[in-house]
Amino acid sequence: MGEWGTIVHYDGRDWSIMSSGTPDTLNGVWGSSATDVFAVGDSGTILHYDGSAWSPMSGGTSISLQGIWGSSSTDVFAVGPGGTILHYDGRDWSSMSSGTTNWLGGVWGRSATDVWAVGTVVTLHYDGRIWSSVNSGTTDSINGVWGVWGTTATDVFAVGYSGTILHREDNDWGSKSSGTTNWLFGIWGSSAGDVFAVGDSGTILHYDGRIWSPMISGTARSLQGVWGTSATDVFAVGDSGAILHYGGRAWSTMIIGTTMPLHGIWGISATDVFAVGDSGAIAHRDGRAWSTMNSGTTMSLQGVWGSSATDVFAVGGGDPFRGGGSTILHYDGRAWSTMSTMSPDTTGPLQGIWGSSATDVWAVGAGGAILHYDGGIWRPVSSGTKLSLQGVWGSSATDVWAVGNGGTIVHYDGRAWSAMSTGPWGAGSSGTGRSLSGIWGSSATDVFVVGVGGAVVHYDGRAWTH
Repeated sequence: MGEWGTIVHYDGRDWSIMSSGTPDTLNGVWGSSATDVFAVGDSGTILHYDGSAWSPMSGGTSISLQGIWGSSSTDVFAVGPGGTILHYDGRDWSSMSSGTTNWLGGVWGRSATDVWAVGTVVTLHYDGRIWSSVNSGTTDSINGVWGVWGTTATDVFAVGYSGTILHREDNDWGSKSSGTTNWLFGIWGSSAGDVFAVGDSGTILHYDGRIWSPMISGTARSLQGVWGTSATDVFAVGDSGAILHYGGRAWSTMIIGTTMPLHGIWGISATDVFAVGDSGAIAHRDGRAWSTMNSGTTMSLQGVWGSSATDVFAVGGGDPFRGGGSTILHYDGRAWSTMSTMSPDTTGPLQGIWGSSATDVWAVGAGGAILHYDGGIWRPVSSGTKLSLQGVWGSSATDVWAVGNGGTIVHYDGRAWSAMSTGPWGAGSSGTGRSLSGIWGSSATDVFVVGVGGAVVHYDGRAWTH
């Protein structure tokens, strides 16, 4: 969804543009099935997709609609400015009384009798009969609300202006021990209760929402990166071209065709996965087999991320003691090419990359380097630190984290990067002096960082603990 009625669709292989029939900006999308999808946007636009084409619906309003969610095809909610809430019963859209004139930006629910709407200084709840105001504990604007995996009515997150994060829950998470002293390099999860961390000597740890426990990897090789499409489709990469796959029961070795150390892995789907490593090594999996790609560089590649199958970035560089230098590559679906940057002072390698969209991409690396890509050009941004940064991840364009040497953690709120408050041990901003290598989260209030000596640091939206 996007400006000028833009709708793109992924069929499991490729992204394609769909005809929406409207020039209005579209702000939200939700569906009950592949043949029952709704989109909302400016000027009261409501569209419906029946599996073959998009068609307009009459919502009875010209107010721009910001969010949409439903419990079924006959119970759909849309929200917007002026306290606007519309409801669809399977036949018609009708206006509901919200009890507020405030701007509403997001809606989500667990069931037909447990729905939340949020906006400018307001949080509303619907119990199946009426909407009522709920004290959120903040006066900040909140632009969206969702449940963490939609499991319970008491586990709801809301995010908003200036990086505001609210979490409604019964129990608070505390410090967790990893149970290992091995260096951990990479982390990824499919949910808050299904997180994987990888590291030295074939270390693979799994977090079930309560404790970390070791997994049998079947290798002694150092593992550098981990990524997956689901809890039963996870990949780990490492030294000597190692690629492991987890299918939900056990880890197994995959054949890749290179012996180069691999450092990063990422994909659009199970049939479109990229792995990067030393000497410009790039491998691609099409769902059946791995094959090597021509990167056009001999520099070591450390990280990979993309917004689509035709918009993938890889970052890396050379040995700083042998001339150094950094590199950024881009894949357009056909070939890899080198990108230019406006950062001649970036003499060390770039280590990590992440973005919220094709026009909002961050790369981090040696000497505290942070580069930002706006869809047109890469520009340097001040990080406030000279310590090398190893990993970057965010929950949104206004909530981005970078981690690195000396326990460094810096945060971007949509305006500027700043260091997190110093921990009680007087070490890095994470409360640990250990170098941090990887970062991933399930939400803005559930972020994990891993590093040297089995370090696992967790952020709950208020503070870092380890």
